[in-house]
Amino acid sequence: MKKISLSVLIAPIAFAAVPALAVPVVDVVEAPTGFFAPGEAETFDSPYYRNADQDWGWTHGPIAAGFTSASLLISAFDVDFESTSFPPGERDEIFVRNDGVLESLGFLVGENDTYAFTEFTLGADLFDDIAAGLEVFMDIDTGNDGWLVTLGKSVITTDGASPPPPTPGEVPVPAALPLLASGFALMSGLGFARRRRKA
Repeated sequence: MKKISLSVLIAPIAFAAVPALAVPVVDVVEAPTGFFAPGEAETFDSPYYRNADQDWGWTHGPIAAGFTSASLLISAFDVDFESTSFPPGERDEIFVRNDGVLESLGFLVGENDTYAFTEFTLGADLFDDIAAGLEVFMDIDTGNDGWLVTLGKSVITTDGASPPPPTPGEVPVPAALPLLASGFALMSGLGFARRRRKA
């Protein structure tokens, strides 16, 4: 009679018991969707540089459930938000649809004549909406005081994923690219060493 190793029987069971790790996701909505500026050159152009009468919204792509944290980052240009002055400065309010109801996340903050992200933490009560495709809406210049703003992109990140740069049209260097380049350098160095040894 053949002996069956106990480790052969236990290994598949142990492997099956390990939970699958969620993969961090970055979902970007940018031009040509909606009124996101396609590049810095179009920042002040119509219809991208918008005022209080030009509120609008967009929808992110569905993100598979399984993530444990999520953030919404909105890149905006020329947000003159002042927290201590009166009148208070520019107020561009961001809403998301939570189980069919618009819910305020707060206001964009930023710097004059600069593209910058405002980050909003998305609670677990929004995870099902994120999995279905989160709807976002912006109320520009809530006080109707004459402020204008341009959006560069809207980004959802899960589980600590890194967002792209806030500037419209700017594409990030993939995280793996520097590793790949260093790997090629190491391999060609080893090949050179091997050739020298043979000679």
